[in-house]
Amino acid sequence: MATKLNVDTGGHAVGKKLWEMHQAHEQTSVDNYKEGVCFICFHKDVVSATIIDICGDCAGKRGREALLVPIGEKYYGMCMVCGGWKFHIENINARFCRGCYKRIVGRLRDDGHGAGDPFWKSLRRKHGKDWAWQMNDSTKSIRR
Repeated sequence: MATKLNVDTGGHAVGKKLWEMHQAHEQTSVDNYKEGVCFICFHKDVVSATIIDICGDCAGKRGREALLVPIGEKYYGMCMVCGGWKFHIENINARFCRGCYKRIVGRLRDDGHGAGDPFWKSLRRKHGKDWAWQMNDSTKSIRR
């Protein structure tokens, strides 16, 4: 049987305060049936929280109401909402319904978990499929 994660260690009750803060807002609260508002489609359905990367355009369309916590910023990466490779990606924690979550996982799977990056594709086109080995081979390096 699974054990419940204790986030209130250390005597600061951070997990309890964070949970109360999320439950206070209508957009971020979850009821006893795990129903809440999805960050992408804004439907009230069974949701689960996860961390994704989102570009500024998609974040601007969705707003900040249903967002749980912004985690950090990345200089370049794939937006998991629109599927494009863009600069200034934000790493967020939000809740998603099953349909939107499957769409996000499908984009990651279709992309090859980062293998579809245009930069790495251009290196393979320019130097061939063994470009990493050829660039690091000390006997016949093309950089000499």
